[in-house]
Amino acid sequence: MVNLKNLNQALPVAIIGAAFGDIILTIKKLPTSGGDEVAREQSKQIGGCAFNVARSLARLGIEVINGIPVGNGPWGEMTNKAMQQEGLVPLLHNHQVDNGWCLAMVEPDKERTFITVEGCEQYWSEDQLNQLDISDGSLVYVSGYELVDEESEPLKKWLLNLDPSIRIFVDFGPRFAEIDSVFITQLLAKKPILTINRDEFKLLVGDNEASIVDAHKFADAQGVSLIYRLDKHGAWVIEPQCEAINIPVHNVEVVDTIAAGDSHCGGVLAGLCSGWSLADSARLGNAVAAVVVSTEGANGAPTKSELETFIANMPN
Repeated sequence: MVNLKNLNQALPVAIIGAAFGDIILTIKKLPTSGGDEVAREQSKQIGGCAFNVARSLARLGIEVINGIPVGNGPWGEMTNKAMQQEGLVPLLHNHQVDNGWCLAMVEPDKERTFITVEGCEQYWSEDQLNQLDISDGSLVYVSGYELVDEESEPLKKWLLNLDPSIRIFVDFGPRFAEIDSVFITQLLAKKPILTINRDEFKLLVGDNEASIVDAHKFADAQGVSLIYRLDKHGAWVIEPQCEAINIPVHNVEVVDTIAAGDSHCGGVLAGLCSGWSLADSARLGNAVAAVVVSTEGANGAPTKSELETFIANMPN
């Protein structure tokens, strides 16, 4: 198991993407077209993939270069407040558009379904991105949600122009199929770290099997490192020309899975920026995600002391 005493930031880490308003409902079943289902409002809070990642890092004591836009409107006000509470300095502001928001519906099996209203997180510009001071050797996280729309072209160009010493960490996410394939090829040429689930990997390689063997072949051929996530079956860390390493999940009572993947990314990045191996960083990500799924909503990322307690109480 990981030793949090060795969690000491050595590399800068930048988080690029969205902060969203989350309205979370619990619902017995999703409505059909024209239907009407009763739900219970579970919470209203600030989430969004990038903010969830940044919050996880901040609570572990990792300083973050905050590339998350704050919009102009009620959600922007909540976003700014949430950032301040986590010690995240707002650097990017959009004075024309509010932050987006998301309706998250959680079913009894803990599966969640999202309806998203997009906002300022989709509007990027060269001037905006140039406000971020990204030094050579940094880690840069980006979410696939911000790589889909036409307004993301400046962000795509910025990513492709980053210095080769900068390691890009990519979570393509559910909208992977909508990302331009030419850009994906260009991004893979920069040898990023990909955190990817089974369905996304099938789309990436065009193979309905998408086995661990396939993932290993892909990593070797592309020179890309993978965290291949298989839900309750844990994850595999696959690095080029290296033996694949299985990272098992922690057995916890799941309340919901909102922000589980984002918090996992936060844990992985915390390890990587502290000089840990990708495998140990993924183990840390699994522990952070286990804490998050055992609480309601996106706001369950643990502090370092809370995570130490969780790890200490885990069965050997």
